[in-house]
Amino acid sequence: MKLAFTGGGTLGHVLPALAVWDAVRSLDSSAEAFYIGGRGERERKAVEDRGLRCFSISTGKLRRYFSLRNFTDIFRIIMGFFQALSILRRERPDVLFSKGGYVSVPVVLAARFLGIRTVSHESDLTLGLANRINARFSDIVCLGFDSSLVDGRKYIHTGNPLRPDIRRLVGLKGEEEEGLILVLGGSMGARQVNALVESSLDALCPPFHIVHQCGRDAGQGPVHPGYERYEYIDSQLPDLMSRAQLVVSRAGAGAIGEIEALGKASLLIPLASASRGDQVENAAWMEERGAAEVLHEGEDFVAKVRQLMLDDSRRRQLAQRAQKLCMPDAASLIAGLLVQKRTAGRGQ
Repeated sequence: MKLAFTGGGTLGHVLPALAVWDAVRSLDSSAEAFYIGGRGERERKAVEDRGLRCFSISTGKLRRYFSLRNFTDIFRIIMGFFQALSILRRERPDVLFSKGGYVSVPVVLAARFLGIRTVSHESDLTLGLANRINARFSDIVCLGFDSSLVDGRKYIHTGNPLRPDIRRLVGLKGEEEEGLILVLGGSMGARQVNALVESSLDALCPPFHIVHQCGRDAGQGPVHPGYERYEYIDSQLPDLMSRAQLVVSRAGAGAIGEIEALGKASLLIPLASASRGDQVENAAWMEERGAAEVLHEGEDFVAKVRQLMLDDSRRRQLAQRAQKLCMPDAASLIAGLLVQKRTAGRGQ
């Protein structure tokens, strides 16, 4: 079996695809694969570190608003289509797995042109622009959330693939550290979250201990008792999440999936300006199910954090409801669909 993977723009597209690749290899140890992505160095390194060949194509961002760059980017997308066409013709994969993002569109179109079966995956509650296009040319669309799109035929609820270091902790209840709050601003940082935390240190530390991932471009931060600040938390993140009594995070699908998997109480601060409001939708979905608290515009961050940290019963309730939403075998479910599509006829 030979697989092609595509998707990108951020590591949030690449890492779940690599989790699926791990699951495929557990089903078929002789499987081969390669990756078609953009020119981001972090994404390329992540792919090559897992032993996959990585091909870069020209990409153009898909925007929902007027920009002069839309006119130039359409030519980059066309160029990317022909580059993807050449790669797919030469490599002849059995199946393409697309994780979405603007990089994936020309690859999915090229695969359809060549008659290569395609499985796409959407992490968020609703389809993004790239996946709305990809879905029309895909045999199966896997959904991270149990939404109204699910029909059990083309649109299948699989959940979101977990990276191995998170997956191995599923079902293991680690001992939480009294007063520990983990704040995740995202690997690239989140200025609003960073500002909220930094302006609240006098009110929160002590009695609480905050570990804060602020992002690589956040600059110099404050020094304060009970406060640890890191640009990026890598291999230590699963352990920190497991030990934290509360996780404060953006509402990206990847972060929510890990919160669910580890059964953590969380305070979500959705990025309202995220491409299509996907974080707002993700956070509302969690809040409606009683699986997370959400910081709404105008609410007091310090008061919300204190309330959650002082209410053990509420945190336990949030954690239990979050964990019930987790689909820890998402990567294996998707891998099974890829193996099936290797031999199934188009549209079956």
